[in-house]
Amino acid sequence: MTFLLFTSVSSVAQVLSVGYKYQEEGMFQATFNYPFLFSSSTHHELMLGVDYTSKNDQASSGLTPQFTYGYYIIDNADNDYTLMAGISTGYNFNFNSTFENQLKVTPYVYTELIGLLNVKVGVDYSVQLQKGYPFLSVGLGGLHLFRHLKMM
Repeated sequence: MTFLLFTSVSSVAQVLSVGYKYQEEGMFQATFNYPFLFSSSTHHELMLGVDYTSKNDQASSGLTPQFTYGYYIIDNADNDYTLMAGISTGYNFNFNSTFENQLKVTPYVYTELIGLLNVKVGVDYSVQLQKGYPFLSVGLGGLHLFRHLKMM
């Protein structure tokens, strides 16, 4: 099981995450996503981004430009939490000689509580290896609830 702790900062709907991820062994992770569909009027979210994980000889790691789709199952301005199911896909450029570059697909379920705590459960599936790496991530931030922020 993979554990990921990260914090997130949002600026003009850009999402930045940094932290620690565990897949067979620990590694540093940093993610930058730009949501180009990020509106409270729709339950869909689309993001382009890049994910970086430091060298890991036990699992595919490196730089992954990615596309993410998410669907908000529970999401409205009256809730102080949200629940989303999604999938990310991208081409992983490995920074070690243990694995070759490859396509990765990551289905997940994500929840965010009060905009401060988030939990993500999913599987990093490496297409070339035909192997999945299940994970559980717990972090601070996320900031998807800011879609409902109203300035008066």
